[in-house]
Amino acid sequence: MFIGSQLDGVKFGVGPGSILIRFMHYTTKQPDDLWINIESKWTVFPSENIDYPNSEDDMEDLTEEEEYNLVFKLRRDKVVDIKLGETVPHLIIVFQSGLTMFVNGHHDMYECWQAGDGTGYTGEQWMIVATPGDDIATWLPTDY
Repeated sequence: MFIGSQLDGVKFGVGPGSILIRFMHYTTKQPDDLWINIESKWTVFPSENIDYPNSEDDMEDLTEEEEYNLVFKLRRDKVVDIKLGETVPHLIIVFQSGLTMFVNGHHDMYECWQAGDGTGYTGEQWMIVATPGDDIATWLPTDY
């Protein structure tokens, strides 16, 4: 669903540590309003072939300004691949520029991220969530 979309914008989260990133398809008939709500640490790496962190404890603390600067670097960049970590639902998004967004998916008590479509950012159609304990929950449209 995200492949071929471009990073289109950001919505400020309820507080520090929360950010909603929007993606749009401009050239296909895919869903137009895609989003990822991040509630854990995340960063951008210069390439896809690196050793990813295991959890937030292995990641650098970023200020809100640093996070928004990373989003700005990815503006209008096209998603060429998206995948989950092998044993933990880390979200890994590879962009056409070669940059890779890594979103931590491990937390024992909280959801780390949610991704889906729909204008209300509630997963009106499709939604996938990194849940506590390294698991994933999914929702499908009722008419699917």
